Amino acid sequence: MEQLLPLFLLIPFLGFVVSLIIPSKNEKGIFLSMAIPAGLQVFFGIGFIFYWLLFNQNTLNIKEITLYSTGDYSFFIDLLFDKVTATYLMMSSTLTFMIAMFSRGYMHKDNGFKRYFTTMILYFFGVQVIIFSGNFETMFIGWEILGLSSFLLIAYYRDRYLPVRNAFKVFSMYRLADIGILLAMWFMHHLFHENVTFIQLLNPEFVQNHIAGNMGVAIMVSFAIMLAASIKSAQFPFSSWLPRAMEGPTPSSSIFYGSIAVHIGVYLMLRTYPFWHHIPFIQVNVILLGLVTTLVSTTIARVQFSIKGQIAYSSLAQIGIMMVEVALGFETLALLHLTGNAFLRSYQLLISPSIVTYKLRDQFFNYKQKGFKPMGAWQKKLYNTLYVFGLKEFHMDTYIYNYLWFPFKKLGDKFSNLNTKTALILFALIGGVAGYILSFYEYDHFIFKQYLPDVFGLIALIFVLRAFTIRKHPYGAWILLILNHFLIALAISFNEHFEYIEIVFYLSGVVVSGVVGLVVLYKLAKQEKYSLDDYYGHAIEHKYKAIIFLISAIALGGFPITTTFLGEDLLFSHVRINQPFFMGMLAVNYVVSGISIMRIYARIFLGPNHKWSNAEARRSA
Repeated sequence: MEQLLPLFLLIPFLGFVVSLIIPSKNEKGIFLSMAIPAGLQVFFGIGFIFYWLLFNQNTLNIKEITLYSTGDYSFFIDLLFDKVTATYLMMSSTLTFMIAMFSRGYMHKDNGFKRYFTTMILYFFGVQVIIFSGNFETMFIGWEILGLSSFLLIAYYRDRYLPVRNAFKVFSMYRLADIGILLAMWFMHHLFHENVTFIQLLNPEFVQNHIAGNMGVAIMVSFAIMLAASIKSAQFPFSSWLPRAMEGPTPSSSIFYGSIAVHIGVYLMLRTYPFWHHIPFIQVNVILLGLVTTLVSTTIARVQFSIKGQIAYSSLAQIGIMMVEVALGFETLALLHLTGNAFLRSYQLLISPSIVTYKLRDQFFNYKQKGFKPMGAWQKKLYNTLYVFGLKEFHMDTYIYNYLWFPFKKLGDKFSNLNTKTALILFALIGGVAGYILSFYEYDHFIFKQYLPDVFGLIALIFVLRAFTIRKHPYGAWILLILNHFLIALAISFNEHFEYIEIVFYLSGVVVSGVVGLVVLYKLAKQEKYSLDDYYGHAIEHKYKAIIFLISAIALGGFPITTTFLGEDLLFSHVRINQPFFMGMLAVNYVVSGISIMRIYARIFLGPNHKWSNAEARRSA
């Protein structure tokens, strides 16, 4: 049976490839490229699960392919199937098939019909990779695909300001969740001294033997997993992004943020439960996280003025309860709860436009003024306080901006004198000094050896922070982001001995995507004006340049379409466990560089096009 598992990834992938080939005017063909894979997934899923329940019921695992192996590091694709996978498989496939059928009429004659369905099938493929993943490396591939497709669907109405702004905001949060997975992989590597698989975590003796003498590292692994799961499932204090993510078409919001994507955090907690349930401290924290999210989300949901906001926060309240169920060990109950909530919220979002229309008409005939019960002074004060906090969403958005993103902007502004010319000169000097040290000194006996990785890592971080705050010159920001990767490679090369093929893996994708991106920016500059101080919406008139630049941007950011993705994980494995400062800099670098790259794409190619010949929506639209 294990040999059939790759089939569940191949079906949606082929659907995605076919959707790229079909002409944009062929609506039926585009629709079928999504409906057929989803339908086949449901059909084969039912048969596979029925046979598995009847004759097996054991956890299935297959090591599919090893992409790279050296020493104690091995990057391989591993697939796993158990009751958690079975539940998510049927839930995601059934909902995707239903949404595909619904979307055919909903998106009929829309200018972005092909773009919508292609992105949806890409999302479906990403979800299948996640739920069938047998290790963190395989999961991270699907995790990245899910993040990209989410960004593209939220920004589907790319000629409007608000969808693009909210898409970028959600992408920023997803990037922060990515670092949770990367840190978990890094800590796991040092805890188990191998790329551990999820089926190995099912062995209690194996897990406890490794945790026993490394409780601190085990706790850090668990907190990294909690960070990724809480952001992906919009748990407190990251809840505010979910209603803002519903700027795309209603069907995509229904399947993404009403049902499947928002429950991926719960999936992560279920999949890693055999590891972190050995640590009572983490169990208590997961329970507290779920309870606080439930209370806060319920308060906010009761005062939301939009139906999508009400549904979003109501769903979060249920997901908070699921987190509690998982922490208490009620895995089956959590799966049943999750499935019911996913179908309910998807249905509610699909009918929400009709309900709003009905309620608006009904109030003209059956309106009744709501009566208020008499309250004491303290009750009234408490009621009003909670009401205002609910309206303000407990200021979660404000706190995240003030204490997370604003400090990065403030730091970047301190290096405002760092322009492209200065950066290139500095990079040349650093490269010259590094080459001199490696050529004329026995590096192992070099007196400042231990400080060089931190120095180069800090300079790379400065380059990224500067790119994050540049508002006038996209060309300069792009160059800084390319140089950043070379500095990281240099820092790692001074940190530990490794094979040079690893640097080639990492930098080959950077060089190709960086050069292609520069060419696109150069050619666009000959035809249009643009900077990073506003949204210019050039994708409307420069469709192919926008597509090429997007591919370059995601490749430069480490998306799994080039060897840079593999090299990124490979280089992180050369950071030692006693280097928290160095790893911290790399983590911040990863988050901010990815956001900076997508910021360039969003500012230049998305948003309202200000030319008089193009209709422009209001910013609040």
